[in-house]
Amino acid sequence: MVGLRARKKEATSRRIIAEACRMFQETGYEETRIEDVAAAAELSVATFYNYFGSKADILLSSVTEETEKVLAQAERCIAQSYPDAATGFDALSRVYWTYSFTSTSRQMWRVAVSQTMLNPQSEFCRRYVALDERLSDQVCDFIRRMQANGHIRQDVESDPIGALLFNNINMNFLSFIRSDSLTASEM
Repeated sequence: MVGLRARKKEATSRRIIAEACRMFQETGYEETRIEDVAAAAELSVATFYNYFGSKADILLSSVTEETEKVLAQAERCIAQSYPDAATGFDALSRVYWTYSFTSTSRQMWRVAVSQTMLNPQSEFCRRYVALDERLSDQVCDFIRRMQANGHIRQDVESDPIGALLFNNINMNFLSFIRSDSLTASEM
């Protein structure tokens, strides 16, 4: 059982993330100041820093939380039965597209990806890359599941094919977040 203190801390953390994400979307990431986030969350700046060290930490928390939801939904998708691998892969791809923008906007994803490029040795980059690796591993698991169901030959190496398919999904994702006009259905 989680104690009252831990629940209050979690609620405060969620409030900070929610206010920051709202402000990132309304005013933009660069224009959002920590002082404004703290005020919107009804906290002092000092209290804010007890929870997050920077705006990038909030962004990473938002991206991580959303990716965890994507991973969980994709696991449920992979566990289902499909008539063939193409149908299953289409369902898995739709999960990735549907759940990747529930709380993190295109603009926020742009900033997140740029953070990994600007600071490749940072904790932010390390954790972001780890999330991508988990997603890639999940596609490899999907290939193994399709092999177990007889939809893909057993002699096909699941990891290279899964990594290739994930890279394709990821490249489409990057094209999507770069564009202001593409829709998910066009991907």
